[in-house]
Amino acid sequence: MTTHRAVVEALAQAAADNEPVVLATVVRVTGSSYGGVGARMLIRVDGSTVGLVSGGCVESDLAEHARRVNDAGRAEVVRYDTREDDDAPWGLGLGCNGVIDVLLEPLQAKDAGNLSTLIGDALASGSASVLASVIRADDTKSMAPSVGAHALLTGDIPQTTGDWGNRNALESAASDTADALAASRRGLVREYDGVEVAFEVVNPPVQLVICGSGPDVLPISRTAAQLGWDVTVVDHRPVTHAERFPGARVVECKEAQELGAAVRLTNKTAAVVMSHHYTRDMDYVRALLAANVAYLGVLGPRARTERMLADFAASGGPASPGKTLFAPVGMDLGGEGPEASALSIIA
Repeated sequence: MTTHRAVVEALAQAAADNEPVVLATVVRVTGSSYGGVGARMLIRVDGSTVGLVSGGCVESDLAEHARRVNDAGRAEVVRYDTREDDDAPWGLGLGCNGVIDVLLEPLQAKDAGNLSTLIGDALASGSASVLASVIRADDTKSMAPSVGAHALLTGDIPQTTGDWGNRNALESAASDTADALAASRRGLVREYDGVEVAFEVVNPPVQLVICGSGPDVLPISRTAAQLGWDVTVVDHRPVTHAERFPGARVVECKEAQELGAAVRLTNKTAAVVMSHHYTRDMDYVRALLAANVAYLGVLGPRARTERMLADFAASGGPASPGKTLFAPVGMDLGGEGPEASALSIIA
C-alpha cells in the first residue's frame, strides 16, 4: 500500500511527459518475501526508480532486466528463487527462503496513463478490488491475450488495459473474483487453457481524519501521507497554511458538530481528535460517534475523555461509545515529543 500511490502518480507523470517506463510488479510469491503480491517499482529510462518490490535485494538486478525488456518492447516475468543461501544464479546472497515472480512491462506514455487510471480507480474504490494480470500466454495461438494485459474486476463490466485476445481468459478470471478476494494478500494464480492470470487484491487506503491543526498534527499528517493513507486535516478556522500539510486535504469546519457535513465519514474512517479545546473536541467526538467511524482516538488524559462521556450521558447522548473509541489515543511505545506521539498514534 505504501508505494501504490507514489507509483500511480509516477505513471501519470510519465504519461504527461510522454516518457516510456518499465513497471515491475510482484505477481506470485511462494514462501517468504519482503513486499508481497502487488509490490511495485517503476523504472525510468534514466535508471531512477519509484517504489520497491523487495527490501532492496533484487532492485538493481531488475533494473538491468528492465533495460532489456524496454529495448525488446515485450513484457515478461522474471523469477527469483531465494530458497538457497548462496543464490548462485544471481550472486545476490538473498537467503529470504522464497520464490517471487516479477512481471516487467515496458509502457509507452499511453499505456502508463491507462494503467495509472486502472490502479487509481482501484484505490479510489470504497472496498477491496481485484486486479487480474496476464503473466503467461502462448502467442502462437490465435487471439491469445498478451502478457501484461490487466483487468479491474469490479462491477458487471471489467475495466481493462492491454490485449485480452478473444477474452475467454478474461471471462474465466472474472468468475474467480471471489476466490481472489478470499486469497487476499497471498495473491492467486489461475490457468485457463494455457493462459496464466495472476490476481491481486487492492485495498483502498486508510481514511484518516485529524481534527485540529496544531504543531503536533504535522508529524501525524506527514507520516500517514508517507504510508499512502488518505489524510484530511480539519480546523474551525480558515486554513491559510495548507502547505504545512503536504499530501493531506485541508478542510475548514466552523462548527465542530457539523463535521459530518464538511467531511465524508464512513464506517471505515479512522479519526483523531486533537484540537486542544474541550468543547470543540467534545463536539467532534459526538459527530464521529454518530457517524459510527471505525476508529476514534482522542488526545489527552483518560480522565478528560471520561468527563466528555459523562457530559454526553447527562445531555442524553451515548452513555457508552462502544469499542471504537481509544483514549488516550496511541500505543505506549515510549519516547517524548510530537514525533514520538505521532508514531504511537499511527501504530
